[in-house]
Amino acid sequence: MAAVTAMGGIAIKAGAAHAQGRPAAEPGGRRQPFDEDWRFILGEQTGAENRVWDDTGWRSVDLPHDWSIEDLPGQTPGAVVGPFDKRSIGRTATGFTNGGEGWYRKHFRVDSYPSDARVEVIFDAAYLKTDVWLNGRSVGGSVSGYTPFALDLTPYLDRSGENVIAVRIQNLGRNSRWYSGSGLYRSVELDVLHPTSRIERWGVTAWTSKLENGRAVVDLSSEVVGPEKGDILISRLVEPDGRIAAEVSTPATAVTRQSLHLRGPRLWSAARPDLYSLETELVRAGVVLDRLVQPYGIRIVAFDTAKGMTVNGERVKLKGGCLHHDNGLLGACAYPDADERRLRLLKARGFNAIRSSHNPSSRSLREACDRLGMFLIEEAFDAWHIGKEPQDFAQQFPEHWHTVIEAMVRSARNSPSVIMWSIGNEIPFRSTDEGVKWQWTLANAVKHLDPTRPVTAGLNGVLGGQLIAEADTARPGRAGKVDNASTVFLDVPGYNYRLEDIAAEQAVHPERVVYASETFARDLYDYQALQDEAPYFLGEFLWTAMDYLGEAGIGATARLKNGAYPIYLPGFPWVNAWCGDIDLIGEQKASSLARDVVWGVSGLEVSVQRPGPEGTFAYVSNWGWPDELASWSWPGSEERMLGVVVHAAGDTVELHLNGRLVGSKGLGPSDRRRAEFQIAYAPGKLEAFSYRDGRRIAHKVLETVGPAASVRVVPKRREGGAGRGALSYFRIEIVDAQGRVLPDDQRRVDLVIDGPASLAAFGSATPLATGSFQSPHAESYRGRALLILRGNGQRGTVKVSARSAGLKDGRVTVTMA
Repeated sequence: MAAVTAMGGIAIKAGAAHAQGRPAAEPGGRRQPFDEDWRFILGEQTGAENRVWDDTGWRSVDLPHDWSIEDLPGQTPGAVVGPFDKRSIGRTATGFTNGGEGWYRKHFRVDSYPSDARVEVIFDAAYLKTDVWLNGRSVGGSVSGYTPFALDLTPYLDRSGENVIAVRIQNLGRNSRWYSGSGLYRSVELDVLHPTSRIERWGVTAWTSKLENGRAVVDLSSEVVGPEKGDILISRLVEPDGRIAAEVSTPATAVTRQSLHLRGPRLWSAARPDLYSLETELVRAGVVLDRLVQPYGIRIVAFDTAKGMTVNGERVKLKGGCLHHDNGLLGACAYPDADERRLRLLKARGFNAIRSSHNPSSRSLREACDRLGMFLIEEAFDAWHIGKEPQDFAQQFPEHWHTVIEAMVRSARNSPSVIMWSIGNEIPFRSTDEGVKWQWTLANAVKHLDPTRPVTAGLNGVLGGQLIAEADTARPGRAGKVDNASTVFLDVPGYNYRLEDIAAEQAVHPERVVYASETFARDLYDYQALQDEAPYFLGEFLWTAMDYLGEAGIGATARLKNGAYPIYLPGFPWVNAWCGDIDLIGEQKASSLARDVVWGVSGLEVSVQRPGPEGTFAYVSNWGWPDELASWSWPGSEERMLGVVVHAAGDTVELHLNGRLVGSKGLGPSDRRRAEFQIAYAPGKLEAFSYRDGRRIAHKVLETVGPAASVRVVPKRREGGAGRGALSYFRIEIVDAQGRVLPDDQRRVDLVIDGPASLAAFGSATPLATGSFQSPHAESYRGRALLILRGNGQRGTVKVSARSAGLKDGRVTVTMA
C-alpha cells in the first residue's frame, strides 16, 4: 500500500507519477554546464582581466584542467619531455612539478536567460589563490584550493552582448606536502536564478530522524532567500524510476522545517547504496522559481563502545584507505569517470571507506561514493595556525578557516556516504592552549552546521596533557571528566600509526570509540585482529589505498650495501609516493595481494621477492612493502634461492615446482596467514596450494613467461562516452606468444589514435619520471601502461593502435556514443 503524505491540506498518494501535477518552471535553472571552450595561458599577464583583451593566441581548453601535469614549456621536440622539473621548488613534496601563474578566459552570452535573472558562477574548487573578473570588474575569489565557492555575476552582466569572465590562478611558493595540481582542476557551473527569491546555496539540510517498523522519517530544514506571502516550498523524495516516494508542501519562510514520511523505504548502506533524489521547489502562483535536486540516501549511522559503528542498526567495520585527490596520470583533474573508476577498483579489493586526505573531496568523488557505496570521512585541514610548509594554508587559516568549514560541511551534509567530519590531520602544536582553543572552535563550528555526525581528527604521536572540560564547553556527557588535550573536543578520535597504544588507552578511557586514521601496510593483520576483537575499534584507513603524485618515494624500497646505515632518501627522478596498495594506473601491488587474503577477498596469493645483487640487503621504508612480484620469470637467477611469500586463508600451504613438492608449512595464529619459503629458481610452473582441515581450498599458479611477442590493447568498455568530459580507459600490455603479460617488462610503446577522441593521458605506474603523460609515446612498467581517451563531443568509431619495436601491433576499435 502506498504511503500518504499531506500537501497543502490535501491527501496525495506517494508513488504517483512524478510528472503529474508538477508546477511549470522558469527558464534557466541550476547547474548549467560551463566547462567547455575556455582559453588558457601560462605565465603572468598584465591587463588580462579586462573585457577587451586579445586572447586569440591563448590555448583552447575544456575543464577540468591542470597545468602542472602538462609538459614543461620550452622543451626540445623529440627529447624526453614531461611535467617534471628537478629544480621544482616543491621538490619531492609535489613530485618535482611546478606551479606558477595561469590565466583563463571564457566568452559567453546570457541573452537566452530571463532578462532579470540572477546569475552565479560556481567553482567546485581551483588551486590555489583565485581572482575572478567579469567584463573587467572584480567579482571575488578564493584562497582555499579545495573548497567550492560561488560568485554573483549579476551586477556586471551584459544582458544582450558578449561577456568575458577572466580567472587568474596563482600557485606560488612551497604550499603543499603533496601534488596539488594547478588551475581550474574541478568543474565550473552557472546557476540562473530568480532575481529576488531562491533557495539558499547548500541551504537544504535533510537527515533521517527515525527508522522504525518499516517506516522512515526524514526531517528537512530549508533556507529560503526572499520568500513572499503565498510562496510554497515543496519537498519530495523521488525513486530512480521517477515515482514520488514522499512529498510535503508548506508555506515558504526564511527557514522552512518539514518532514517526509515513508513506508517501506529503501535504505542506503555501503553494501547496498540505494538512492533517492531529494527535490526542493520554491513555488509562487503555480510557477517554480527555484528547484534544487540532490542525491539522498536514507540511513542512520551511530557510534558507541558496545557496538562500534552501526548503519541502520547493523554493525559495520571500516576497511578504509586514505586517498589523495589526484587522478594519477590525469593530475588533479576531477573527472567523474576517473573518480568512479578509482572507487570501483577499491570496492573490488574490499575497501568500503575512504578518508579524503587532507582536504575536502571533489563533488564528483563524493557523489560517486554516494552512488557506489563508499563511506567517506571529509577532512578540512592539514594545518591550523602553525604551518608545515612556508606558504601553506596556515597563513590564511586565522582569517579564512570558517569559509572552509562552512563550504565543506554545507555542500556535503546531505551525502549519505559522509560519516564523519575531520577538522585536521597531524596538526602541529595541537595540544597547546592555542591548539586546544582552535580544536574547540572548529568542532563547534562543524556541530553548528551539522549536529548529526561526529567530529574527528587524525592524531599522531602523544595526545597531550590531561584536561577537564567545564559544562559550558564539554561534549555531551563529558563535563568534569578527564580527557587529553588532543581529544577533549573530538567525538571519535582517529589515530595515525598508534597501533600499540589503542588497547592501552582504552583501558584508561573506556568511553572512547576510535579508529586508525592512518596505518602502515605491514600492520594489516594486526589491525584486522583488533577489528575482530574490539567492538570500540571501528577499523583502519591504510596509507594509502592508491599511489599518488608527490611525497615522492615515501614508500620506496632500495638495495643497500651490506653494512650500510639502513636509510634511503629518494630524490629526483622519484615522483610518486609508491606507498599505495593499488598503483598509479590501477593495478594491484604485492601489499594488495596480501590484503586480499586478510580481508577475505582471496583465499591464496603468491609473490616472489626480487633477487638483489650479491653483497646487498633490501631496505623498505615504513610506508613501503618489500619488492615482490607475482612472477616466476627471473632470467639470470637460475639455481639461485629466491624468497617465495604465500598468504593463505588455510592452515597449511604447499609449493610445487614443475610438479615436484618443494615446500610445505602449517599456518597458526602467530604466522599471520603468511608463510615464506626459499626455493631454488628454475623456469617453469610454480604452484601453491592452500588447505584447511586437510581439504584443498585454493590453488595459485605462477608461470615463467616467454619473450615479448606482441602488444595487447584492452578497453575497459567497447563503448565509450562521446561527451567532451567523458573518459575511456585502455590497458596496454606486453604479452608473450601465449598472451601472458610479461610481469617485469619495460619498453617504449607508441600509439596511433584515429577517430573522434583525444589523448587525455598515457603512461605507466613507474614511480620514476620517464617523460610525458600527454604524449602518444610512453614506457611500459611491469609489462603494462594505461591509455586514457577523452571524447570530443562527436559520436563515431575510434581505432587505437599500439606499437613497440620488434613486436606485433595491438589494435582495438571502440564506439563513442
